[in-house]
Amino acid sequence: METIYKILQKLGEADLETIVNEALKAGIPPPVATRHLMRLVEKKRVKVLCDVAVRYSPA
Repeated sequence: METIYKILQKLGEADLETIVNEALKAGIPPPVATRHLMRLVEKKRVKVLCDVAVRYSPA
């Protein structure tokens, strides 16, 4: 889960596809990356930004 958070910190703000692609490069399968991202949202460590597209950013 911390790896996903670090990826998002590095990206600053990103959509789900970009986060999953970066996680895959780090060896984290897409279903696991998505699950970890949702846990970070639940813990309020990541904010969901709704605009034209849904994006995520570190809280």
